[in-house]
Amino acid sequence: MIPELHKITLSVDGTTVPQLPHFSGVYRFYGKADDLLYVGKSVDIHTRVTSHFHEGRKPGRHQRIMSQVARIDCQPTAGEIGALLVENAAIKAETPMYNRRQRQMRKLWSIQLEQHSSGFLRPVAIDFSPTGQREADCYGLFANQKMIESSLRRHARDQGLCLASLGIEKARGPCFQFQLGRCDGACAGKETPDEHNARLVSVLSEDRIRAWPFAGAVTLLEYNANPACGQPQEQHHIIDNWAYLGSYATAKAACAALSNASGQAFDRDAYKLLMSTLRKGNITLLNTRSGKSVPNPFCETHAAGAA
Repeated sequence: MIPELHKITLSVDGTTVPQLPHFSGVYRFYGKADDLLYVGKSVDIHTRVTSHFHEGRKPGRHQRIMSQVARIDCQPTAGEIGALLVENAAIKAETPMYNRRQRQMRKLWSIQLEQHSSGFLRPVAIDFSPTGQREADCYGLFANQKMIESSLRRHARDQGLCLASLGIEKARGPCFQFQLGRCDGACAGKETPDEHNARLVSVLSEDRIRAWPFAGAVTLLEYNANPACGQPQEQHHIIDNWAYLGSYATAKAACAALSNASGQAFDRDAYKLLMSTLRKGNITLLNTRSGKSVPNPFCETHAAGAA
């Protein structure tokens, strides 16, 4: 049986409230034993949670979740960006019972492109460290090197790339795939290195992980010109080498948190969220330590074609 929403304990940042707020943030469903059932986010917590209860009246997974809810905690954010970042981090760190599980890989591999003396770019498998500096672009995340080769062979087959020019197979003169009509002829002089390189970069670009373009950690300042009662007007989201380090109410608090922060691991979902935000360009970037404004290299108005 689904409990009535008004009979469930509701709180915003630990303070008991009579009803859920109509602003953006992250909400958590807890069971009777205070076990974390589910973490979600919305630009309107009240509307989204109410919809959970409506959906829960139909048989299925949602009904199983909602029938166990005894308490709902809300964490307000200044806007949607903070809600997305906080929700993603909470799901990974707090492992709620009913959120989609994230498979943890102990070791990851990626691809970097190196210029060969022939002029062709060649993909090289690299050990992708979850922490540390992101000094060069890389492409994709893989569980092992065999998966990298399989992926490259599939791209070569689909795009007419030359396995010999990529350094995956050895050939003197035209490669075997060219003889079968599956290679566009980079190995036979039918295609220049620049043409082949451009196609290779294009096919890999969907899984591109950019080098970290800033000198140290940056803060994404999210500002709400018309916050609701109880909602923060601004939040400072700290990012360093694409790792999300947390959200803070003031620049001073963010700087203090950075001094005590330990190395956070790279997260693919957080990276995609951040790149989407930076490309849209509707956010202020600050150097976290100095508080000075930082240009956005991914904003279309700043650098056309940077994406």
